[in-house]
Amino acid sequence: MRTLGFTEREAIQAIIDLMRKQRLELPVGQVVGLELHEDPVSAELIIEDDDGKRTHLTRNAAELAASLVNYCIGRKIRLPSMSNKFVEVIAGSLNLIIYLDNVESAATKKMTRRA
Repeated sequence: MRTLGFTEREAIQAIIDLMRKQRLELPVGQVVGLELHEDPVSAELIIEDDDGKRTHLTRNAAELAASLVNYCIGRKIRLPSMSNKFVEVIAGSLNLIIYLDNVESAATKKMTRRA
């Protein structure tokens, strides 16, 4: 198991990057905060326009996991492709949990190739 912790700024950037990549509409304004919820895991992006009106944009756990994985790929952070990935809120920050069910050792891989 491996855990990657993200700062609030990184999490916001990850969410916005994926939404832009998916061509989803973002409200006009400036991001003023990120509110994390633990159960169930979700996040609200708080966007304030020029008139002071605040819009809350909610992302669920699957969307957050996709955002963080996309963020890692964009920054060339290597992630195992054959792993379970999910998000958790730990100590007030967003974390990507990477869990490998079956880990093959290098010796096992060599023996499998020879057979």
